[in-house]
Amino acid sequence: MEVKKLRSKAGLTQVQIHSKTGISASMLSAIENATRAPKRNHAELLDKALSTGGALVRLWLDINDSVNVPDWWRNIGIMERNAVEIREYQMVLIPGLLQTDAYARTVMRTVRRWDPPEVIEQDVEARMSRWDKLRDDVFLWFVVDEYALTRVVGDTQMMRDQLDRVLDLISKERISFQVITQPKPLHPGMSGPLRLLDFHDRSPVALVEHLVGEEVVDDSNRFRVRHCRTLFGALQAEALSLSESASMLKKIREDYQ
Repeated sequence: MEVKKLRSKAGLTQVQIHSKTGISASMLSAIENATRAPKRNHAELLDKALSTGGALVRLWLDINDSVNVPDWWRNIGIMERNAVEIREYQMVLIPGLLQTDAYARTVMRTVRRWDPPEVIEQDVEARMSRWDKLRDDVFLWFVVDEYALTRVVGDTQMMRDQLDRVLDLISKERISFQVITQPKPLHPGMSGPLRLLDFHDRSPVALVEHLVGEEVVDDSNRFRVRHCRTLFGALQAEALSLSESASMLKKIREDYQ
């Protein structure tokens, strides 16, 4: 359906699209009428022919890349890939986007003992793929409690590898990362993990974690989204500066010997 709309907007016939892409008339008609699923190379060829700037490939990924992830995560995963800004606070663990596969696997096995190994591996793979699906220009800012860095997940080698990944992303200026030192009196983050997603073409959303997923707080609850943004700002104020946080992270990394 989307292909037909874009073709009509471009003022092109199916015959013209066939000549530009080599996609057969029957296949093109089936794609436009949603009676056959296109392959990725079809999306790439149609993007080029229709000058859509990769819109059809992104749509293809949105539809197909969510097949092997939990149902509750699918819409959130699509939002994450389309976000231009992601801000996240974690009080217990390293944020999922920054986790190594070993760290993620150990966490999942520990807290989801009822799930078989193949389900865990499927979810580890899905989590690891999240980073590569982000927009190239996405702005990433993380605030974590010190406990998330000093809590040993797996063993000390696993923690060294995990902190090395975070430090590498900081050094490459891919992320901004702040630490709230502990012990600390009651602070605004005690209500739990929080993520904020901003987009070019829609209102921002907040994601609040719970045991079996995340609650999406959208523009229908604009005051709650605003409250979440205010809360994240308060957490940034509680945390060390970016340079101080990086220095602390290096020191904790050195202590894992």
